[in-house]
Amino acid sequence: MNQDPVIFDVDFALRQFSGNESLLVKMLGKFNEQYEGVEETLVSDIRLQNLDAVRQQVHTIKGVSGNLGMSALHQASRDFEAQIKSEAPETLNCNQYIAVLKQTLATTNEYANTVQSANAATSNAAQGEVNPQGKQELLKALKRNEFITPDKLDQYIRDCALDNDTQTALRNAIDDLDYPAAIALLE
Repeated sequence: MNQDPVIFDVDFALRQFSGNESLLVKMLGKFNEQYEGVEETLVSDIRLQNLDAVRQQVHTIKGVSGNLGMSALHQASRDFEAQIKSEAPETLNCNQYIAVLKQTLATTNEYANTVQSANAATSNAAQGEVNPQGKQELLKALKRNEFITPDKLDQYIRDCALDNDTQTALRNAIDDLDYPAAIALLE
């Protein structure tokens, strides 16, 4: 049974980076940035019959894609590399190769964006742990005229779950040491 290779083997790629997903995402970003415009170069070099440049580009993509778990692109690169060696330059066609490259770029870009979104949400959740008593603690600190550090103020504001306008007004009042105005905004 001949099975098509996987576009992007996440498990393999993660193993290549010892499970370091953020490093994998960084490398995928570099790969996508490097090769997103390669179609024009390949088409132009084929048209100009500059097959050494085409062969070198495809060979490089083959190696990198193999190491990053891009199985379909790795296989397509191997096939296209063999085609370059065996066909006459005027009959060489890179459309199928470009299609696999584009699909791989789209798939890995989607994966990287999903991971980055999940990491941002996790980070925001960790930073934004709400203390239901935070509003009361802030009121108490204001009534005692205590100095409130910027980090502590950020936490208090998250705890209070205020709209943006009220947050801005509260920050301004506290920055101006106008604690009675800040208290009024919270009560």
